[in-house]
Amino acid sequence: MADNKSEREKDIDLFVDNIMTSKQWKKKIKKQVAKWYKEYPNELEDYEFIYNIEDYNKIKLGGYVRYFNLNNDIRWGGILFKKYEEKDRHLMIISNSDFKRFVVSFEKNYIFYKTHKTASDNLKKIFLTFIKDNE
Repeated sequence: MADNKSEREKDIDLFVDNIMTSKQWKKKIKKQVAKWYKEYPNELEDYEFIYNIEDYNKIKLGGYVRYFNLNNDIRWGGILFKKYEEKDRHLMIISNSDFKRFVVSFEKNYIFYKTHKTASDNLKKIFLTFIKDNE
C-alpha cells in the first residue's frame, strides 16, 4: 500500500511518535540525574534534585542551588536570593561568591538544591566522618 501522506503529515506523525509518556520521562530523568551524581560527586554532594514544581515550592531562600542547562552543562549557581513567578515561569535570583546575581528559570534548567549549612552543621559532618573512618 502506498503512503499517501503529505510531508507535513509525516512530520506530525514523527513528532507524535517521539512524545514520551510521563512514566517514560520520569525514567529518563532519573537515569540522567544518577549520571550527574556519578560524574560530579563532589559538586553535587548533599544536593537534592528538584523533580517537580511541588519540590521547587519547598526550597527556601538562603539555600544553595546548582543546576544543569538543557544541554546538560553544569552551572555552578550560588545562594538562592529570591523566588518569583512571571508569565507561568518560576524564576530564581541566585547570587554567586563574587556577589554577581543572575536569574535562573526552573522550567529551562535542571535544579539541584542544598539547604543552608551552619558552622555547627559542618563540624557535625566532620565529626561523623571521623567516627566512621575510625570504626
